[in-house]
Amino acid sequence: MLLLDTSFLVEFEAEVCGSKAGAATSVLASRRSAPVAISIVTLGEFAQRFSDVESLNAFVSHFRVIQLSRVIAWRMAWLQSSLARRLGENAAWIAATALAYGATLVARDNAFARVPRLDYLRF
Repeated sequence: MLLLDTSFLVEFEAEVCGSKAGAATSVLASRRSAPVAISIVTLGEFAQRFSDVESLNAFVSHFRVIQLSRVIAWRMAWLQSSLARRLGENAAWIAATALAYGATLVARDNAFARVPRLDYLRF
């Protein structure tokens, strides 16, 4: 499964709205058979770009939205306590979601490269 970070969604939206394929579109095309999801945290961050919920829902309707759980909360706590330099809170929740689901996190944030055992694809 691919777990898309907010940085990915922002770039993908720009590509879709501009009708011009780029790095985000290429990632999805190259992994066409992989299920694709976003964290509820990513949804919250991405929602700030929209003035109406219908447009937001239409754009993210193709992605599974993963809710937070006790397992993810435990992974987030472990992750933050194990890093020499903590991630931002939202990044920690997103990374923990990827870890809990064994997903490949697709993002542009170099901080994710510091997360042990995280399958991270910097696009």
